[in-house]
Amino acid sequence: YTPGEVAAISELCRSRGLGLHMDGARFANALVALGCSPAEVTWKAGVDILSLGATKNGALAAEAVVIFTESLRARADEMGFRRKRAAHLFSKMRFLSAQLEAYLTDDLWLANARHANAMASRLAEGLAALPGVRLTHPVEANELFPAIPPAIRDGLRKDGFEFYDWPDAGPDGARLICAFDTREEDVDAFLKSARFHADAA
Repeated sequence: YTPGEVAAISELCRSRGLGLHMDGARFANALVALGCSPAEVTWKAGVDILSLGATKNGALAAEAVVIFTESLRARADEMGFRRKRAAHLFSKMRFLSAQLEAYLTDDLWLANARHANAMASRLAEGLAALPGVRLTHPVEANELFPAIPPAIRDGLRKDGFEFYDWPDAGPDGARLICAFDTREEDVDAFLKSARFHADAA
């Protein structure tokens, strides 16, 4: 969502007496794709609480809850109790949480996301050039949803590539995700296999 779209959702929430929580599992990927600051797409756009995700961008089981709205901060003391009661408190949590310092230092989190997004764009460009393959949605971050003909899909799987079928993208829909550690050679190997099976079909 763009900052303007988030603001519109926030206005709708406010008109109904609701707060707005942002699921930030891919927050860094969205920021680098949008080219905006964290503030522009969160509290300035009316977000009350952000779940700042790090696990899908290089961390191990590390997330943070960021509360922007003053009236909700007063209830932040309850968070520790609620986290423990819901069985989300790990022993030695400080070791998991310490990752966030390295994650944010020198904008590592944004560099990781920038790389993942670039790999997704590379993959999308290569797939779009294949006969019968169609991108069902614009590639805006590190996920893509192509429709891949069965002959290519089956061939990719036989060659050892794993991916989800994604019926929301149509009968041949697939969900492909590039991560902080996806290498160019990984993308190129996938494309080489897809190209081979497209030519053989």
